[in-house]
Amino acid sequence: MNPDPTGLYFAPTGIAHLTATNTDLIRAAARDRSRLRVTTAAQLNGHPHLGTVTTIMATFALTARFSHDLDLPATLVFDALENAPAEYRTINGRHYTRNVEDLVASGQLDGTERASGFRRLLAWASARSGVPWQERPYTAYQQLAPVRECLHAIARRRPEFAPLLAPADGRIRIRPRCPRCRLMDKDAHHLTITAADGAVLLDSACPDHGPYRETVPVHSGGGWYDANTPVRSVQKVALLAAERDLYDACSVSIDGPDWGGAWFAHVIAPALALLGVPVREWPVSVFTPMVLDRTGGKLSKSLYVKYGTEYADLPPAFLDLDTLLDTYGENALEALWEEAGRWATEPRRLHRSYTVDYLASLIPTARIGEAA
Repeated sequence: MNPDPTGLYFAPTGIAHLTATNTDLIRAAARDRSRLRVTTAAQLNGHPHLGTVTTIMATFALTARFSHDLDLPATLVFDALENAPAEYRTINGRHYTRNVEDLVASGQLDGTERASGFRRLLAWASARSGVPWQERPYTAYQQLAPVRECLHAIARRRPEFAPLLAPADGRIRIRPRCPRCRLMDKDAHHLTITAADGAVLLDSACPDHGPYRETVPVHSGGGWYDANTPVRSVQKVALLAAERDLYDACSVSIDGPDWGGAWFAHVIAPALALLGVPVREWPVSVFTPMVLDRTGGKLSKSLYVKYGTEYADLPPAFLDLDTLLDTYGENALEALWEEAGRWATEPRRLHRSYTVDYLASLIPTARIGEAA
């Protein structure tokens, strides 16, 4: 008989055997530090869906557990990526985008509406866990000195970084925007990156307004650039390594499972080595469980929007936090928070995946279609 009250079975996993508690994942890195500084991030490209909700809840639950076990104060930093693409154009076979921030500035999007679901969830989880949080917009993030120092290193050593950041075609996706219309060359076809003295020069071309240059100073304000996920990921770990000394903190990144496994092995770890960050100064990366659809893949809101019930017979509440609360009330958040607390407490629960059906079963009165 399965003794677990949730009805789950737990296959043996290496990391769960290696650790007695999840705090063991950061214990060595936290030694002789005065605080914990935990970061997570999300693109502001819509309201949080069930997978995002559980990731954010697990981040707060883990942070609270680490803080309690190590007797260290903790702060959670939420990197709000308002540089997420919001408009797409194809011109002469090339792909161009404008981001959320630009469409908010032009009045085409409501910035408050774009961020309200995330802020509502972050405030709720902060109150529930006792962990304070702060929001860091991408505009501020990309100006931080360690982030720009990393950008300069990538520009200076592009042949070494290209196989990690763009193994398919060698085009590192750093995107300046047209100063007149804010359009960006998504695939960096027109981009030339130059590491100048104390700055990075980004030369590109707009299909409507021609060539332009963005100058990005390393140690002073001014300049703006977008970067795709591999570049941002490397910049983030470089920043966390620097913040270890800046804040006398144990720097921890907690993210969804997409960014573990092969991503960490083939992008993050080699990049940290290229940057010359000593292993003892590497930030700690912790990954939350993956929420699965019925085919065994990651639950995807974009696939649901594209294919509807052919992909997954899900109620709209599972795709939008506001609808979840309107439909099931805060009892839904309490049920998911209780589950996130179990993940934070037991390694065997953290290091596994969960189906959307299982999470639905935790929410009172929530039901989804029967599996085929």
